[in-house]
Amino acid sequence: MRPARVFATTVAATALVGLAAPAAMASVDPHRARPGQTVRITDDKKCDSRRGATAYSAAFGTTRLQPSGRQLAGTAKVLRDAKGKNKVILRCGDGRKFYDWLTVGPTGGSRAGEGGTGQGLGNPEFVGGAALVALAAGGSAIVIRRRVKGQP
Repeated sequence: MRPARVFATTVAATALVGLAAPAAMASVDPHRARPGQTVRITDDKKCDSRRGATAYSAAFGTTRLQPSGRQLAGTAKVLRDAKGKNKVILRCGDGRKFYDWLTVGPTGGSRAGEGGTGQGLGNPEFVGGAALVALAAGGSAIVIRRRVKGQP
């Protein structure tokens, strides 16, 4: 393959992976909680600790994050009437936003096939994976086609 084509393919694959990457995430622990339980929210060192941050969710309202080591962290108590999947929005003092999800409901042991503490794939991961598979299939088809025609 010519160097220019190798370069173009590499640039296209890199751009595709970058576009398929999920948006920046905050960190909620645990991701599955029951009403009345306390969860911990951290910024994973994404915000300027001097400017602070807040986290909001319909599951617990608004809570302020304070410096904790090298990151900002806070806790929130899940509301008694909270349920289902809730978006947690973390807003840095400079206005940048990050998010995560908190599922409120029964927190019994791991159900068979769920994989313990692992989180399921969301839409960004699925789209990114599908795009990479499509790119690989397309590249393979081009290489096979050229070899059939006798080109290097």
